[in-house]
Amino acid sequence: MKILRFILTQFLVLLSFVSYGQNKHLTIGSKDIGICFGNSEKNSGMRFNFRDRNVYQINGINITGISKSRITNGLTFGLIANYDSISNGILLNGLVGQSYKANGIIISGLGHVSSELNGIGIGGLAIAGDNLNGLFISPIGVTYWNSEKIEKINGVTFGIIFGAVAKKLNGLSISIFQNYIDTTNGVMIAALNKSENLHGFQFGILNYAGNNRKIFQWLPIMNCNLRRKPSR
Repeated sequence: MKILRFILTQFLVLLSFVSYGQNKHLTIGSKDIGICFGNSEKNSGMRFNFRDRNVYQINGINITGISKSRITNGLTFGLIANYDSISNGILLNGLVGQSYKANGIIISGLGHVSSELNGIGIGGLAIAGDNLNGLFISPIGVTYWNSEKIEKINGVTFGIIFGAVAKKLNGLSISIFQNYIDTTNGVMIAALNKSENLHGFQFGILNYAGNNRKIFQWLPIMNCNLRRKPSR
């Protein structure tokens, strides 16, 4: 009887920490803090779900089939995809992901798109967005988003087909085949480098700097322009 009473007491204690939320979930803990199973609107701790809907903020570890929260802080793993608006921490997705702003580390099976990405981005195919700040690695490179070039890259990009296709680069872009950047402040390394406004160096088989004098616009091996104003 004592053992049965002890088990029953412990079960009642555990049950007192279990709460059902409005978004159909089960939380073992205190309100929105603890281990959560289901589609909770908020949670701090560890959370498991199939598909997120109407989720506001998750703090801690979030493992779900399709992640879609307004804010995530910590580690988020979307087994299929991530569509979190603002992500702070580590973001992993099995196939694809899209966010408004991501701060931290992003690792994607195929690729990730973000209006603003600050940190490290690694994509199985490509990384894309408007403003990218940090280190970005993918086979296709940092390239087009919605048929538009990347607005601005501050940092370092590595790619095979493209290092970067962007309107502006402040930093270093490395590719086996090609870099195509409108305005470059830094260094481009690829078989073919092309920049309409180069303020820095290009290293490759063929290099184009549109703001050099005509005779020096296309050069093999290396091209450079250290002037601040384009030549006429």
